[in-house]
Amino acid sequence: MSRICREVRELLPAYVDGTLSRVRRPLVALHLRRCGDCQAEFSRQRALRTSLVALATPATPPEGLLDQLLEQSASPRGAAPLRGAVSGARPALSVALLAAGAVAGAGAGWVSWASARHLRHRFRP
Repeated sequence: MSRICREVRELLPAYVDGTLSRVRRPLVALHLRRCGDCQAEFSRQRALRTSLVALATPATPPEGLLDQLLEQSASPRGAAPLRGAVSGARPALSVALLAAGAVAGAGAGWVSWASARHLRHRFRP
């Protein structure tokens, strides 16, 4: 990897976020048109950002969900599908819950990192 590629890859997160300076933005765009490896990395970072933004968007719960959950929790078999996930009796469900938690945590971490970086660049003298 050349020195230019390393520099461009350091600038890619800001380029993807749209926070890259007006001077550097056309230079990165020009390099991306000519370098397939950097273009592939740009595509990966753009897809990751799109996915993380989608995760950060709150979903609206369906109508009547709270009533359903309260009804299920009142019955003795209401929480049965998840009972084994916590104890480890159902490893596939445990892995799914851990993976969902890891993705949510990583998404929240990335969003806070990106916003802090954006604010640092915006208020830098």
